[in-house]
Amino acid sequence: EELVEKLSSTVSPVRDRIKSIMFLAAVFFLVLALARPQWGRKTEEVVRSGVDVFLAIDTSFSMDATDVVPSRIEKARRIASVLMEELQGNRIGLIVFSGAGFVQCPLTLDYGAARIFLDAISTGVVPSPGTSISAALESARRGFVSKESKYKVVILLTDGEQHEGDPMDAVEKAKEEGILIHTVGVGTPGGDPIPVLDDRGQVIDYKRDENGQPVLSRLDEDTLGRIAIATGGKYFRASDRETEAEEIADLVKDMESKELASKLFTRYEERFYWPLGVAIAFLIADTVVSRRRRRKRVPLIERSLPEGGTS
Repeated sequence: EELVEKLSSTVSPVRDRIKSIMFLAAVFFLVLALARPQWGRKTEEVVRSGVDVFLAIDTSFSMDATDVVPSRIEKARRIASVLMEELQGNRIGLIVFSGAGFVQCPLTLDYGAARIFLDAISTGVVPSPGTSISAALESARRGFVSKESKYKVVILLTDGEQHEGDPMDAVEKAKEEGILIHTVGVGTPGGDPIPVLDDRGQVIDYKRDENGQPVLSRLDEDTLGRIAIATGGKYFRASDRETEAEEIADLVKDMESKELASKLFTRYEERFYWPLGVAIAFLIADTVVSRRRRRKRVPLIERSLPEGGTS
């Protein structure tokens, strides 16, 4: 008890209360800063820039082949999905083609809507049989709203089999209009039989030639390579990890971009830094203020005199 009395005699109750009040005030203002108080309005213009990109997906029945897992059409859709994720900020559109082609989703900044259209793509959505890359490129040329000779990209996802003439004429027209074409080959050079599916998606047979032999559908890398090189693009073969999507996205991001849309936003000004500053000041003050009593200063002459002595 004697030791406690001696130790507590050096502590000032008033200073203790002051330190407690300052600590509680610091906590209060920290909580207030976390609440992010806002007042006063500020108007900002947000500009979105990028390029126009069409994803052209082959929906001919040869895309049902399973030489890539789970199938060529599913692989093409997966790559397209990754591209949509990587290319956000650019305008995205979808083209489906087989013997003919049409714009499934016009160029848009609404990626949610574009994904709905992508999920609906399957083989046979275009009634014309065969495969016409020329039809896909022609649809893209009509789908680009801009008349400028740049800022336009077509990403072609197909096995490359061409049943409707030579696509290079369409490629030259696309080049003249400033359209850059990247091609993604979906399939294998060795090929795979083309399955015939029932309404439930089960394989009931394979497409056969006049002799009754299964028809093999092979990846035509030569044609896809020539298409890409002719416009300054690059050819990629679809891989298991789908890294080609990221590579294509990087190439698109490196392109010169244009203003796609601008919008004025009015928002409140952040004022959290005021209560945060007050909280920090209280914490510093709490650290500086001591709990000890202030000692009374005794004059030097009094400390030097013996007990009972006089000056």
